[in-house]
Amino acid sequence: MKTLGWVLTGLVLLVMVLAMQVMGRTRPVHGCTSTVVIGQGPRGEPVECVCVEGVVSTCFDPGP
Repeated sequence: MKTLGWVLTGLVLLVMVLAMQVMGRTRPVHGCTSTVVIGQGPRGEPVECVCVEGVVSTCFDPGP
């Protein structure tokens, strides 16, 4: 019974850590102050992003 308790405790802790990781990813990185924001992409290139309800929805290369 003691081993089962330790295994269950370890599994509960693992699930809690994974849940915190998932919840951390769902938060917006940038606060959307308007419906369109301009930022930097993963390689430093400029990108234009559209915000819906204060959350970044999609990003694309800025164009004419």
